[in-house]
Amino acid sequence: MAGRRNRRAERKRNKEIRRARKAQSGKGSFRSGRIAGWFSGFDRVVAASVVLLSLFGVAMVFSAGYYQTINSTNPNPTFYLFRQLFFVVTGWVIMIFFANFDYRIYMKFTYPALLVSIGMLVLVLAVGSSVNNAQRWISIFGFRITPSEISKVLMIIFTSTFLAADPDNIRTLKGLGALGGVMVIHFLLIVRQPNLSTAIVVVAIMMAIMIVAGLNLFFLSVPAAAGVAGYFYIITYKKPYHWYQRLTSFADPFLDRQGDGYQVTQGLIALGNGGLKGLGFGRSVAKNLYLPEPQNDFILAILGEELGYIGFLFLMAVYMLLIFRLIMVAMRAADRLGFYLATGVAVMLGLQVVINVAVVTSSMPATGITLPFISYGGTSIWSFMMAIGIALNVSRRRSPSVIQELNINS
Repeated sequence: MAGRRNRRAERKRNKEIRRARKAQSGKGSFRSGRIAGWFSGFDRVVAASVVLLSLFGVAMVFSAGYYQTINSTNPNPTFYLFRQLFFVVTGWVIMIFFANFDYRIYMKFTYPALLVSIGMLVLVLAVGSSVNNAQRWISIFGFRITPSEISKVLMIIFTSTFLAADPDNIRTLKGLGALGGVMVIHFLLIVRQPNLSTAIVVVAIMMAIMIVAGLNLFFLSVPAAAGVAGYFYIITYKKPYHWYQRLTSFADPFLDRQGDGYQVTQGLIALGNGGLKGLGFGRSVAKNLYLPEPQNDFILAILGEELGYIGFLFLMAVYMLLIFRLIMVAMRAADRLGFYLATGVAVMLGLQVVINVAVVTSSMPATGITLPFISYGGTSIWSFMMAIGIALNVSRRRSPSVIQELNINS
């Protein structure tokens, strides 16, 4: 018996020695350790919120687009389900990649990011696909890519690295002139598509990063005055034109319910039809050919009709949590660059949510802008996943001293 126990103990010791040698050499545990490293160290609340929103978006896109897919020439009830799921899964891969890509390397990509952004916007005007009198897409392998969505992220990178490389760029005429020129070029190229809402978002993202970098608020009076002057010019001298209808019909869309106010009125009817608790998932009436393309920009109306005010509040709560955590990532960033990048991502997300909700509720002129992670579309999903991945990488190198550093050096 004693000999048997000794042999068992010897085998146990030998097994432990082999495990130790294997771990020391990196065999066996290397892959698992490396994979675990891909998902460690970043803000898990941000990552979990994005996963939750994107999966919820898959379900809502499936519901919103279902009636269209079964009443088409070639019925395919799961078309939007699997297509949006593909966008989301590939988006997760993009997010994980950028979450593991050291954001400090972006300092080398300041001007390449600018050139790529402008190049894509020029290309879409030259050879882009035109849908509903708008030329915003480039068709590649059966997918429609929206360059202006990618420009949002590229302008976060450009503005952040430009200001982090030389903090004086926010105070000198040369630096402000360069940033102003980039904003004007992007605004004009995107408006030319036309896509006013995205042009405004790109400019607003750049302005927000400039403000946190120390921009004198006096300079905001210039774009503000230009915006006000442009608005009054359109409503005074452009009454027969499309822009006038867009800028005025939101005040009472029911006055032109069969014209420019049609989509907004159908969205408001859907929201009112949902009430507090909603009609139930999949039971929307508005998606049955009343609301055009319900899986896109007006998917919030379908959500409100099916899940009610309670579902709407739940979605807004998740968005608020995500934006709050992104702000905290920015506040705890290890350096200026991380602070600017995370700020840009937070502004990009928050502004787009606010605009989409305002449009669907007729609180501002109707414009085509997606609801982040919820609306159907590959480029929007991929762009936001890329942006979130950048913020996650910033959260991996967090430090409580960035605000103090900015105050000392400003």
